[in-house]
Amino acid sequence: MRVRDHVAFSTATAAVALPWLGRDATWLWVGGVLIDADHYAWFSLSQRRVDPRAAVRFFNRAHAPQHRATRALHDPRILIGALFLGARHRCLMPLAVGMSLHVALDRRHDARLDKARAVALKRDDYACCACGTRTRVGTHIWRQPWLLPSYGADDLVSLCGPCHERAHGDATGQVP
Repeated sequence: MRVRDHVAFSTATAAVALPWLGRDATWLWVGGVLIDADHYAWFSLSQRRVDPRAAVRFFNRAHAPQHRATRALHDPRILIGALFLGARHRCLMPLAVGMSLHVALDRRHDARLDKARAVALKRDDYACCACGTRTRVGTHIWRQPWLLPSYGADDLVSLCGPCHERAHGDATGQVP
């Protein structure tokens, strides 16, 4: 899920929780957004660059790396540890809950997107819509709302690896 979607969701969650949590609602937001620091730490170390915009572009590529270190803070053991610490030190609980909500949202997003991908691939007869090949065909989100993802198969197009890379290289994201 995109960073801006996590920021929007975490902001809305913190705003709803504000009457009950007061200032601690800020920590709920922090946990939901800054959990992705593992992505940026890995990017900075592996690419030897400290540039948040470059990191966002890097992870928005067609086949962005999925190294385990990019998801270190998303590990269930870390989340259980954070929740345990939150149970012992109540001031940490909103942070732990924010982190857990982020991971739950990622899992729900992946499941819904996988269903839409399966529908789109079947619709396109498992062939690349740009070049017609049937080799290593996946899907590309060619139409995405600015905020919050769409899970409609109509917003996906089947593309092979090279055509998918070209679609991400195009500023519009349109199919070649």
